[in-house]
Amino acid sequence: MASLALEKAGLSKAQVIAATTLGTALEYYDFTIYSFFAIQIGKLFFPSASPVNQFLLSIGVFGVGFVVRPLGGIVIGAYADRAGRKKAMVLTILLMALSCALIAGAPTYTVAGMAAPLIVLAARLLQGFAAGGEFGPGTTLLVEYATDKTRAYFASWNFAATALGLAIGACVATIVNLSLPKEVVDAWGWRIPFLLGIVAAPVGMLIRRRLEETLIAAPSHAPQQQRRGALKAALTTHLKWTILGTFAELGGSVSIYITAFFLPNHAVRTLHLSSTASVTSGVVSALVLFAAAPVAGKLADRFTRKRLLVISRVMLLLSVYPAFAWLSAQPSMWLLCAVSAYLSLFVAAQIVPVLVMIPELFPREVRATGIALTYVVSASFFGGFSPLIASWIVAHTGNPLAPAWYVAAACAVSLIPVIWLPDRTGEAIG
Repeated sequence: MASLALEKAGLSKAQVIAATTLGTALEYYDFTIYSFFAIQIGKLFFPSASPVNQFLLSIGVFGVGFVVRPLGGIVIGAYADRAGRKKAMVLTILLMALSCALIAGAPTYTVAGMAAPLIVLAARLLQGFAAGGEFGPGTTLLVEYATDKTRAYFASWNFAATALGLAIGACVATIVNLSLPKEVVDAWGWRIPFLLGIVAAPVGMLIRRRLEETLIAAPSHAPQQQRRGALKAALTTHLKWTILGTFAELGGSVSIYITAFFLPNHAVRTLHLSSTASVTSGVVSALVLFAAAPVAGKLADRFTRKRLLVISRVMLLLSVYPAFAWLSAQPSMWLLCAVSAYLSLFVAAQIVPVLVMIPELFPREVRATGIALTYVVSASFFGGFSPLIASWIVAHTGNPLAPAWYVAAACAVSLIPVIWLPDRTGEAIG
């Protein structure tokens, strides 16, 4: 099936991976760009608030994207299981481009009044909905394009794309800030990165249209529940795998949000390092995640998913506290980058095996929905709220090392469901 799909599509393996993962990279690119220009957006769209509240309102608008991610994952995942993976992926990249266009062209508060922040809010809701729906069909298509011996490697590229999007976003934001005067960036320069996000979408849509559909549609005479009941099946027939998969992913979701997003900001606020150190460590972390993901995929295909998952998760559990303690004792940009890179290796090595084990749990007609109900929900709730929880713990305990215990606890808890997850390395999954 995999080789036949590649032959029909007329695309190489690299082209299939690029076409499939472009939307994921674009989503995380947008994620990074917004966070870097949250201050400028706050000033232009919430001018009546104080500087602190401007920033908080801007971040709050950004955060609503997480709220609708699970909804997007479920709705578009079910659509992918009913109408096809390719149609769902063309839809998500179109929605992401539209959200970038809305933010890039949004009138400021002085021009449009209250309509201005509402446009930005609508864009973030749209982008969050599309982002939630992107991961399930994308990962499903990669898994179904792969052979039985390369599924983890193919699936790993969807995670690698998230890291690539983060790295490109950070680099573009840095170039804009260094190339333009501050007053220009504050006035309109911040819109440039969003315009670049729009340009990538048509290219991705054209390539994605060449992909061969991997969903084998149920015949018209099949029972209605067979053709349209993916969500119901995931919550009833396959509920055991949905629950186990969600909690198996918990450790990866928490660890990536703490190491890639919380730690750089924590270094500035708590350890008093420079913003340059924060951005640099973020880029280093993203590049290590990008490079490590396909390597982890190769290892998971060769040495089994469970073996790599358990080893890497235990290593992260044992390493995270000493790494945080060392950084707190001797804070510097170089040590921050080293700690970020070191932890990112184990983060990638534990996320990739779960990323391929989840689609292997579900039959083809439920697969995209199953991924949405496990990976997307786990990433949105457990992962998305992790920086907030970690910040609250630090504020209330006064202990800068507390987030390390939080990551260790999440890794320990998420090892338990792995006991019951089947390891289907090298097996045919249909």
